[in-house]
Amino acid sequence: MTTPQPDDKHLSRLRALLALATDKRTPFHERETAAAKAAEFMARHGIDEAKARAARGDAPEGLKVSPFGVANSDGHGQARSLMVTAVAAAMGCECLIMQAPPPRAYTVSIAGITSDVDAARLLLPLIIAQAHYAAASSASDTQRRDRAYLPSFLLSYGRTVADRIAARRKPLTDATANPGTALILADRAERLAALVAERFGTEFTSVSMHATGSGAQAGHRAGQTADIGDARLNNASRRAIDR
Repeated sequence: MTTPQPDDKHLSRLRALLALATDKRTPFHERETAAAKAAEFMARHGIDEAKARAARGDAPEGLKVSPFGVANSDGHGQARSLMVTAVAAAMGCECLIMQAPPPRAYTVSIAGITSDVDAARLLLPLIIAQAHYAAASSASDTQRRDRAYLPSFLLSYGRTVADRIAARRKPLTDATANPGTALILADRAERLAALVAERFGTEFTSVSMHATGSGAQAGHRAGQTADIGDARLNNASRRAIDR
């Protein structure tokens, strides 16, 4: 079963956002903004499309599982993977982590509704890049020498960004503001749980870490100001998005 696409007007806007997000000539913060807006747009379309499907009596949107590689050459793949799972979960997905010893990459399998997984895969690389830039920019020489600083920073940053994304998406998923959404989301959760159990069973082990010390505090501060689509775009970018 194929997933219906947005209509021509919506598809045109989505393409404009994606073009900005992937164009290396665009300033980095504007690429992040465009990617976040594209992710939010896709989430909104996914929920609206689910309601339209239900009204038509059509089958709900399909599920997918997509592997996402996470760098581990420095031994911090676990922290990056947990940052990925926090952000993806806030976007409606479930993640399963396959650990690997350095320098092999971790693999995070992102499972969810097709549009949610696509949105997560769009935003995650930019969130990871932004986290590392923030860590490098804010750390003192002493903190850089502290082996525990970067993983704690990444964990705290990811959880803070995830909280902000969840709050931003709440109006889209609020059953009070959007009648019928609760049933749609309950159906999604049930089908997703069945898919994860069928595909993975107990193959993946639980992974957990705790953010501590100055790395956790700095990561939280940086995560509060991370660009998830709230920054002001320049006029050229705004025209491309709002046309």
